[in-house]
Amino acid sequence: MQAGTNVNDIFLTDEKFILNSVDPISRQIYAFLKRAIIECRLMPGDHLSENEVSAKFNISRQPVREALIKLSENGFVLIEPKKTTRVKRISRSQVLQGAVIREAIESKIIRKTAECINDKVIALLEENVHKQENVADDYNVHLHFSLDDEFHRIILSAPGYDKAWDIVETVKGSMDRLRFLSIEFELTPISKTCRAHRKVLEALKKQDPDLAEKAMIQHLQETAESLSMVMDKCNPQWFSE
Repeated sequence: MQAGTNVNDIFLTDEKFILNSVDPISRQIYAFLKRAIIECRLMPGDHLSENEVSAKFNISRQPVREALIKLSENGFVLIEPKKTTRVKRISRSQVLQGAVIREAIESKIIRKTAECINDKVIALLEENVHKQENVADDYNVHLHFSLDDEFHRIILSAPGYDKAWDIVETVKGSMDRLRFLSIEFELTPISKTCRAHRKVLEALKKQDPDLAEKAMIQHLQETAESLSMVMDKCNPQWFSE
């Protein structure tokens, strides 16, 4: 997708997006646009227009403006006063910092998960990994991404550290954009991630904190290495220091 892509193109997704009457509209628009950026339907440098987005959803500009402000605060877009809003380039620094923070959090908490894991959590993880393996055969990138996140969230939530996933999700925004590019360009096969998750799950089944921590660290470090490879292979204009 080239810079200046028409906003209509970002609505090309596997799932039909319909505004609901429960969540605030600005939050829904934020989530949709964030996903479009992460899934590279909006690329670095692409324009985002309040008018076009509000017209697409048939809503006022105010919730769109609020969503864009939040995207700006979280490092996804750059709002230029009296000019335009553009998708920000991917920060190399944020990617590297996010990888370190994520490893520190997840390698620590998985030890707790290994100590307290029960049949219910194992069943949830087993079902998740089984779905991942099926998705790998179909190469469904969007569903894989969702299952990948769910796998890690279950592990962090199992010992009661629900807030840990919120922190991880906050710091991994730039990483997610690269992860999607890595899978989309087939630089990191989905099957490789499935094998890593299966290894983590088998360690948890043994209730061995050391083995579980080792498997998680190896998985996250391999992910970080693949992201570095993506940055080296993709258009340098997509990145900033």
